[in-house]
Amino acid sequence: MELKNGQKVNLTIGSQATIIKELGRGGQGIVYLVELGGQQMALKWYINPPDNKFYKNLEHNITAGAPSDAFIWPEYLTKKENGSYGYIMKLRPSDYFEFGNYLLARKNFKSFNAMMAAAMKICDGFMMLHRFGYSYQDLNDGNFFIRPTDGDVLICDNDNVMPQGEKSGIMGKARYMAPEVVAGGVPDKYSDRFSLSVILFMLFFANHPFEGAKVVACPCMTEKFEREFYGSKALFIYNPDDKSNLPVRGVHQNVIKRWPVFPSLLKQTFIDQFSDDKLLNPNKRLIEQEWERVISKVRDELVVCPHCHEETFVDTNDNNLKCINCGKDVDISKQMKLGTRTQILTAGTKLYIDNDNTPDAEVDYFPTDKNLLVIRNLTEASWNVDTPSGKVKVVAPGEFLPILNGLKISFGSSIKGAPGAKGEIIA
Repeated sequence: MELKNGQKVNLTIGSQATIIKELGRGGQGIVYLVELGGQQMALKWYINPPDNKFYKNLEHNITAGAPSDAFIWPEYLTKKENGSYGYIMKLRPSDYFEFGNYLLARKNFKSFNAMMAAAMKICDGFMMLHRFGYSYQDLNDGNFFIRPTDGDVLICDNDNVMPQGEKSGIMGKARYMAPEVVAGGVPDKYSDRFSLSVILFMLFFANHPFEGAKVVACPCMTEKFEREFYGSKALFIYNPDDKSNLPVRGVHQNVIKRWPVFPSLLKQTFIDQFSDDKLLNPNKRLIEQEWERVISKVRDELVVCPHCHEETFVDTNDNNLKCINCGKDVDISKQMKLGTRTQILTAGTKLYIDNDNTPDAEVDYFPTDKNLLVIRNLTEASWNVDTPSGKVKVVAPGEFLPILNGLKISFGSSIKGAPGAKGEIIA
């Protein structure tokens, strides 16, 4: 049953929400703008209400609370009335846009930095979800709203989230379901990780990883072909051993243009994750923390070109040091070693020590000497720097240290996500 403007909906907490207007609708239900306690929120009202087990699971998730701030989580549950029920959540801010807008180039990230931030936030959200003992079960491009300026992500449609091992009755959306789910299996955290790899690939390359020449040649996408292309015969478009499903020029322009741009580490990771071994063995798929490590290393290779001052990737593994914008070689002689990571130091480049999306440092010019590069402390705590001569210098927030060979930085408590992190300058 549909609701009318001005209608009151009773909540299990004893208060009422007032319908203001419809915001949109989908296969499961209708989303309304409502007023609750003087605040505007969103109500998802089910057209065909799921069973009582689903209702009880919603009740549990609301009590437990959101795994992280990445989720637009259900906050209040309505009573069962008028033949249905629903739940209330926060409204999506107006400066966040559906993921589909980025795939169709209706919206674009302000920078590669913002794109990397979105990838990191998505991985962190699902890491926290799985730590809470949940599986998402219906991960697809419609679940994400992204802010183009900084890549911040909000994950919505969380009503299908279930405890690991249980099923919501929702199998997922075609093109995003893991092959074992397409074949009739139950969604779980392993199928979530497959869907996560698909989402990340689409985020970076704006193309589905299995949609190449074979899909283009398909006369009509029937259920049989769908089960083959995304299930039993899924073939990665850049599979190095089988080139029969390569992207088609004039059709898959996004991935054809972007694939050469990103570092080999990222590309090789996708080749591995969409290999037959990972498609057939769900427990071998990358967990979210491993994806974060990959993205972190890729972000380390994102620098500002010293010639044209635009963002570019430098691929140290593939010895590709040419700027993607001006074509000139980028000088990588100045670096900071951070454990197994190597950060390239060029003026304007932001440095991320941990996995959050707040830069901890930035490379800049010395105020009175444009030939001398420095690292500025963007954190809220001081660093201790050991010089080769044995002296110790304290770099307070907002201050800087010169980029000189042999300097060793102890970041101390300034890096919340990586306490005790240490770096060494190579110049």
